[in-house]
Amino acid sequence: MNRQLANYFWHCVEILCCRIKLFADIYEKLIGAAYKKENKIFDLSNSKKILHIGCGRYPITALTLVKNYDANIVAIDRDPKAVRSAIQIVDDKKFSDKIDVKVGDGTKYPMEDFDTIIVSSCSIPKIEILEHIFKTAKPNNKIIIRELKWETKATNDFIDADKNILLMKKIDNYSFPHFRWSSFYCTKK
Repeated sequence: MNRQLANYFWHCVEILCCRIKLFADIYEKLIGAAYKKENKIFDLSNSKKILHIGCGRYPITALTLVKNYDANIVAIDRDPKAVRSAIQIVDDKKFSDKIDVKVGDGTKYPMEDFDTIIVSSCSIPKIEILEHIFKTAKPNNKIIIRELKWETKATNDFIDADKNILLMKKIDNYSFPHFRWSSFYCTKK
C-alpha cells in the first residue's frame, strides 16, 4: 500500500459521505470514534484555537472536535473543491460559527495563532509541512501528526531528529482493515 492509493481511498470515502447520508453516518461513527479517543488520550480539552491541516471534503476532524470541545477550529486544505464541499458540510451541520474552512497550504500557513495543530495522514508533502510547523509553531503547542501505518518510521525519525520537538505519546488506530494509522502527540519546547 502506498500513500497515493491510501489518499485515493479516503478521497472516494469522502465523496460518498458528501453524497450519501448513510455513508456519512457510518464514517462519523467509525472514524469519529477513533478521533474522539485520540482527542481524549492527547487531552485536547484545554485547546481553544485549533488548526487542522488537510481537512478534505468531509471535515470529520473539525466536526468531532467541535462536538466535544469549546474550541474554534480553522480547517485548511490545498484543494479548492474539497474546501467548497467542507464549507457546505459545516454549514449544513450548523457549525460555521466554530469551524472556519479555508484554502491553505500547510507548508506556508501561519501557525502562531494556534495552541493545537493537527496534521491529517493524507496531508502532503508531509515532511515539508512538519518542517514548517516545527519551525513556526509557538512553544508548548500541541502538535498531533497522523501518519499511515507503513509510513510511521520516517515520521518518527523526523520527530526524533528535531531537538525542539518532544514526542509525548503515540497511539495506533484500526478503524478500517488495511488502512491503519498512527497518531503522534508532540509538543514544542
